[in-house]
Amino acid sequence: MNALLSLDLFAQATLSIVIEALPFLLLGSIASGLVEAYVPRQRMERLLPKGRLASTLFGLALGAATPCCECGVVYLARRLMGKGVPAGAAVAFMLAAPVINPVSILATVVAFRGDPTMAVWRCLLVALAALVVGYLAGGRKTEELLRPLAGREPECGCGHDHGPDHQHHHTPAALSGTPFGSLADALPVSALRESQRQKAASALRHAMADFLDMAKVLVFGSMVAAAFKAYVPAPVIMAMENDLVLAIPGMMALAVLLSLCSQADAFVAASFSTFPLASRLGFLCLGPMLDLKLLLMWRQVFTPRLVHLLAFAPAAIVFVACVVFGIATGGAS
Repeated sequence: MNALLSLDLFAQATLSIVIEALPFLLLGSIASGLVEAYVPRQRMERLLPKGRLASTLFGLALGAATPCCECGVVYLARRLMGKGVPAGAAVAFMLAAPVINPVSILATVVAFRGDPTMAVWRCLLVALAALVVGYLAGGRKTEELLRPLAGREPECGCGHDHGPDHQHHHTPAALSGTPFGSLADALPVSALRESQRQKAASALRHAMADFLDMAKVLVFGSMVAAAFKAYVPAPVIMAMENDLVLAIPGMMALAVLLSLCSQADAFVAASFSTFPLASRLGFLCLGPMLDLKLLLMWRQVFTPRLVHLLAFAPAAIVFVACVVFGIATGGAS
């Protein structure tokens, strides 16, 4: 009977988390696809200032306007650095964008039943970590931080070359010239319409790919969270619930292992409702900046110098900040 009750709790918790998170996962995927297809990266690169602190701050601002998950942002950060964007701006953008964008903020607020407190603290702490790590990385030359490319980036499904020097255009090829000067490069209305259809199709392809990739991780993470609630012995859960020293690093380690999408992890964190608020904040802040899939990506893209900085600095900042937060709030849940 106990086994049946545990299985019933496991199934209910898994479905609850997945059903609540899926709309925001879909919204984030669509937004990410639109940004990929319609926002010219060259324009973003030209806007970045050159000063170390100024460019790092601008990277944060750019992240706030770019709804994307932590998976896709790694290769975008590499491309920005490869084209001369300051490393500090690219790193700050890479760490902050998955959290401080409107989709993730809205998902966090909804996950915590309309209370914006967790969303505010999450954004502030991630922005702080991104600013510190970006500023530290900004003191290095780009060639010290980027690995030489052994090949192309993973294909995104749009059928285009995504090498580091590729300009992501989805417009038709130039038409044959005519003797009439400026009219030589003119596109007929039918070609312009075809270009818009290609962009829309590319946005949908990116959105579908992102949604399917993130949905698999979401279901797995939901099952792990539900299994924790249903099968972990009560004394273990009570020990973590009542001890910040165990709860904060425990939830941070869980975030690294689960490798959830930043647009759905808030629903998993909210399911640990009896845990201290500080431990759930650590889960929400560290996961989008450090997890297993990111470590694998970083090792392919960045040199060990930057990988070590990305692996240890955010974790240390989040841990210290959450301990202070937990002491200040008295371990409230």
